[in-house]
Formats: sequence, C-alpha cells, structure tokens
Amino acid sequence: MSLQTNKRQWEDIGQLDPFWGMTGTNRFDGWNIEAFLNTGHEQVSQLLRQIEPFKRPEQWSTVLDFGCGVGRLAPAWRTHFEHYIGIDIAESLIVKARQLHTNLSKVDFVVSASTTLPIASNSCDMVYAWGVLQHVPNQTIALCYVADFVRVMRPGGLLVFTTLDSIHPVYRLQPRRRAYALLRTVGVPAVILYHHLRLYPHEVHPLPGQHVIARLKATGARALQCDESPSNAPHRWRTYYVTK
Repeated sequence: MSLQTNKRQWEDIGQLDPFWGMTGTNRFDGWNIEAFLNTGHEQVSQLLRQIEPFKRPEQWSTVLDFGCGVGRLAPAWRTHFEHYIGIDIAESLIVKARQLHTNLSKVDFVVSASTTLPIASNSCDMVYAWGVLQHVPNQTIALCYVADFVRVMRPGGLLVFTTLDSIHPVYRLQPRRRAYALLRTVGVPAVILYHHLRLYPHEVHPLPGQHVIARLKATGARALQCDESPSNAPHRWRTYYVTK
C-alpha cells in the first residue's frame, strides 16, 4: 500500500466518523465535543507526569503533533507550549480540526502526505506521534517518518512515539479492512461500507523494535526509555522516549 492509498483511507474516516477514528471508541454513537477534548487533556497530563524524570524538553516553545486528526490534543498541548503544529495526511480531518479550534491562537494545522515533513530542522521542542505509525503502509515509510521526527526535533527536545511491535496472529488477516479496500476499488460508496456493512478502512502494521532502534542510532538520536505492553496483551506496543 502506498501513502496515497493510506491518504484515501483516512480521507474516508474524516468524512465518516472522525472522532471514532481518533479514539477507537464510541463508534457510530457520536461524541460529546467537551468529553472528546477532555480525553486529550487527560492523555497529555499523564504523559507530562511520565516524562518529568527526563528533564526534557529543555524548552517549551513548539510542539508537533503528528497524526493530529481533528486536533483532539491541541487544546491540551497549547496549554503547555507557545505554538502548536498539528500534521495529518487527510485534508478532511484537518478541515474539521480548523473548524473545531477557531478559539485557539498560535495553532497551525497542516496537511502532509510526505515522509519529509514541511517543518524546519531543529525547530520543535516536542514531537509526539501516538497511535499513528501502526497505520503507516509499511516499515520503510514508518522508519522514514521516525528519522524525520529526529530531524525536526530541537537538540534538548523530546520525541515520544508509539509503535505496534507485533500483531496477534488472530488479528493479522484484518478481513473487515481488506473487504473495505476491495469494495472501495470497485466503486462501492464509503458510507455504505461503513454504516451498513460495518466495515472500516484503516489498516494496522507492525514495526519491530530492532528496526526502530537501528534507525534511531543512524540518526544520532538517543533513546531515553522504551516501554513495552505486557507480554500477554493481544498486541505488543512500544512507547519510545528519544532526545538528541
């Protein structure tokens, strides 16, 4: 799968059920906006407690939220940083993000479907990519993103991202996602696939830890910590905390 195919999938999600696409919960039932944004405040608050021992980032000027969707985390990040940048591959999601956050200043929502982000090198104090890289089409593209996260991170900054290290065999076939992709290629409308057939578009792919560590070393970055989900979990997740 290419980035353009990936983009089409997320454009569909942006039109069909963007809040579910950002959280994985309350599918079809809708979200109360305040409750939706509160999940962002809770997530950021928890993360800030976790990173406190690292004493990173050294500055709190600019935060980059990669895979921002409709900007669920934007109000929370803007509380702690002077400038927020949200990047997403889907224009449909970015349009909704701009509509949702007209009250926020010094906030930029950007569409990008390239592994080279439209961000200057060494310009972001914090780079955050939570629950995003597992949806990237393949390991090569995902590792290109990891390298570019390091590029845009300022020395003394902090990069935090998650990966799906492995997928339980039961879930590897992903029949609902495959059926969605096949039927979309023959012209079945997305709304029928999603709301009537209960199919959904976004795929998930693993990114083994040894490849991530090797790419980080190649960039000159330093991994401060790597947390793993319990070994008995259906999928094995990793959270990386990186500086340079």
